[in-house]
Amino acid sequence: MITGKTKIIGIFGDPIEHTLSPLIHNEAFKYLGLDYCYVPFHVKREKLKEAVEGIRALDIKGVNITVPHKEEVIKYLDIVSDEAKEIGAVNTIVNMEGVLKGYNTDVRGFISSLKEEGFFIKGKNVLIIGGGGAARAVVYGILIEGGRVYIFNRTSTKAQAIKEKFSNLGFIEIIENINKFVAEKINIIVNATSLGLKKDDPPPLNPNLLTSEHTYCDLVYPETTLMKKAKKIGCKVIGGYGMLVWQAAFAFEIWTGMQAPIEIMKKTLKIR
Repeated sequence: MITGKTKIIGIFGDPIEHTLSPLIHNEAFKYLGLDYCYVPFHVKREKLKEAVEGIRALDIKGVNITVPHKEEVIKYLDIVSDEAKEIGAVNTIVNMEGVLKGYNTDVRGFISSLKEEGFFIKGKNVLIIGGGGAARAVVYGILIEGGRVYIFNRTSTKAQAIKEKFSNLGFIEIIENINKFVAEKINIIVNATSLGLKKDDPPPLNPNLLTSEHTYCDLVYPETTLMKKAKKIGCKVIGGYGMLVWQAAFAFEIWTGMQAPIEIMKKTLKIR
């Protein structure tokens, strides 16, 4: 039951209707007996500054940040963690008595979701599709885990910016187009775009380029058309639910100071 003592946590995004974060966190709060409530907020790009100011004004204890605000939100924060600063993207904010600090839990969330599936990055060739905040987190995570990054984005300037940002951490090559030659040397393909959120979205790559030797990872949830096709081809498929749960667990710990009930969070999404 919500009372005058209930602490509010939220998520800012556009679109936001698809989010499962309220379900995950509210079940976790309930399980641990915490007087918190997690609420989704539909925030348009042009209203982001006002929304962030509202965190202080309404004494919201923390928020998650999702598409398309992860990079832009940084300019409105008081403090940014070293990792989030390095990545150039924030997905978690905590309100410390009016001081807003940004973190990025996407990196650990992504890596943890892969390891849980028995997939380790070191020495692997990874194709990243995308150039936004999620792509930055994934590229950073792959490089610090010892993988090699091949990045493709429709806006080449964004891909180039990522290369310049992270080339000191390891191997990065920009791909102008994804063809059979490119696909043959790739071990894992990661869709770090929002393509797949809408039913009429085009696939992030031609499914005919996939083989049973590939691992296909999609940060989008629920299951997309391309994920279904990849399974039929024989690919190992890792969906966005794993990363969703793990990044949520790390954010939960930042907000509450308590260890997240990860098994409850998984059970909520029926992840086994």
